Amino acid sequence: MKTKGILLASLLALSPLVADEQSLQRQIDELTERVDQNELQAALSKVKFGLDFNTSVNNFFVNNNGDTGAGWNQPNKWLMGVYLNMNADVTKYAKFTGRLAMTKAFGDLSWMPASTAITSLDTGKGFSGGTAIYVERAYVDLFLGNYLAFTVGRLPGTEGPGYNLRNGAARMSTYPALLVNALGDGGVITLKPYTDSALRVGFAKVYQPLYVTANSGAGSIFNESGGYPEADMNLWFAAFETPFLPKSAGKSLAMLSYVYVTNYSLPNALLIQGVSNNSGVNITNALPGGDGTNIGDLSYLNLHLENYNLYGSGFSWFFSFTWQNGSNAQNFLQPINVPNGGNNISPLLQQGVFSEGNAFALHVGARQDLGKYFKVGYEYFHGSDRWYAFSRVSANDPMNIRNTRGNVHDVYVIWQLDQFQFFRLSYTYLHRNHRMASSFSAPIPNNVSVQNLALAYVLRF
Repeated sequence: MKTKGILLASLLALSPLVADEQSLQRQIDELTERVDQNELQAALSKVKFGLDFNTSVNNFFVNNNGDTGAGWNQPNKWLMGVYLNMNADVTKYAKFTGRLAMTKAFGDLSWMPASTAITSLDTGKGFSGGTAIYVERAYVDLFLGNYLAFTVGRLPGTEGPGYNLRNGAARMSTYPALLVNALGDGGVITLKPYTDSALRVGFAKVYQPLYVTANSGAGSIFNESGGYPEADMNLWFAAFETPFLPKSAGKSLAMLSYVYVTNYSLPNALLIQGVSNNSGVNITNALPGGDGTNIGDLSYLNLHLENYNLYGSGFSWFFSFTWQNGSNAQNFLQPINVPNGGNNISPLLQQGVFSEGNAFALHVGARQDLGKYFKVGYEYFHGSDRWYAFSRVSANDPMNIRNTRGNVHDVYVIWQLDQFQFFRLSYTYLHRNHRMASSFSAPIPNNVSVQNLALAYVLRF
């Protein structure tokens, strides 16, 4: 009996301890849940978002070989662009950067490009792209120590140096805009032994075709049925950049860049359309099988210089020059019957698509800031008779002036409302001496002038 009493007393004494242990466990569970939530929120907060919004009204006045007036004047053309910027410091050694883009004409409610001629280089940039949203860039920087980095993904290839002054924007691309201003996927190694200088080498790949899915499900990567006739375009890139003025002169940048493109390829639909527009000849049966054709190799060498706020004066400027060479032209057209009764394709037809030779382009600009709220700028562009740029239209450049075979003058005034938004009134005069080309082709004389009076509103935060 005495033993039972002792056991009962022991149990009564332990009951508060058991209750305390259960309470403690509940508290631990609550703390664990809170930690999990905090870790989740911390992970989500790693991604920082920014937004660019651009809308403009454009008034085009065209003089096409002397034809002007009704039908050629095209006023009151509205377009808009929306760009969602993302970046995240994932770890100390990994950083993600992304951008989603939509550029469209007002009233275009289609969910896909209205024009079948739009290519992946245009996605998110061309304002005939409908309401579809595209990945303009998505890449990861892997920092391999203090001086070396590896970048892979959809590379930052749009709105680079030479694009910034007129658009009141920070540098968005690794490459000068006159070298490349389009989308591309690949990898880049950056060596940065000094604080402000960098050496970069890179590689990019374009598979042809861009839209076919074979029975293997691998699309344009490979085909289980055997040989794949489409050409794969390769792009090799090297650049060195460094400041070239003392810090007292303001922010400066000098870039020397080289690009070499092998197996430069175009979709067959664009080849057929281009030759037909230039000569009236249908080359459908003259092209090799498949959806893409290799037409030759291209080289670009660019020198870019820029300086912001020269000695605190509010004066900024840039100079960009690119030399271009086309080589290794491919004899891709097979003999067919043409309308003039011949049995062979004229060499001139192939030159209308790709022509060996040299070309160059020059783009210079300057802007004077008048206090905090007003800025006045001027830009000049010249492209030689064979010039072809890896550049596409955008909300800020509906005429794609960097692909002009001729001269462009642009004058603009910016009214800065605050650090997030501004209005820009601009007048652009473009005179094309030779037809705009969709590839590095032989020059075809032309005489077209286009004037554009535009008002844009830009919001960026």
